[in-house]
Amino acid sequence: MIGRANQPRDLVWSLESFKAPDTAIRFFELFQNRFMVYSKAVEKIYCEYDTHLTGPSGRRRLVVLPDFNQYEAIFNRIGLQAIEETSIHIYPTVQNQKTRLMLSGQATSTGELARLPLRQGLRALKMGYFDNRTIIPTLMLGDLREFPEKRLPYLKLHSVNTDALDQQSDFERSDIAKSAWTRLNPLC
Repeated sequence: MIGRANQPRDLVWSLESFKAPDTAIRFFELFQNRFMVYSKAVEKIYCEYDTHLTGPSGRRRLVVLPDFNQYEAIFNRIGLQAIEETSIHIYPTVQNQKTRLMLSGQATSTGELARLPLRQGLRALKMGYFDNRTIIPTLMLGDLREFPEKRLPYLKLHSVNTDALDQQSDFERSDIAKSAWTRLNPLC
């Protein structure tokens, strides 16, 4: 569904339930243009985008604005069937008055929850350490969340299953995976 100014509504993320929406947007901006963003409404994945916080206090929204000038960073005809949930979460922790970013998910080898520093976790994710499959990380509406008992945000990752993309060539499928990891490599 399209909203104002032809902006897909699933690129406008409500932060009304967040106790600390400003913290959430600062956290999200750490990963801006690193993780791809999926829009179910228009069946596209955006690699290049800006974010803005809009709305009055209590009705805050994070708006993801795709960069349409970067047409090579937009993937079309991506049906919802190709977007899968993962067990992967990225969140901040505070230890000894230092904030660290962590990645957690279900380890393939043990089936148990593994918690790793972000850099190490992303490397493990790329090598298939989590979820018994290759993960091509992406974000979508609802993936920016807040711990209920804290004022700390976190991200829940989704993955693009390129095998479910029946309208794309092998080259396009490969390009989606390459684009995802090329953007994340500086964090690895």
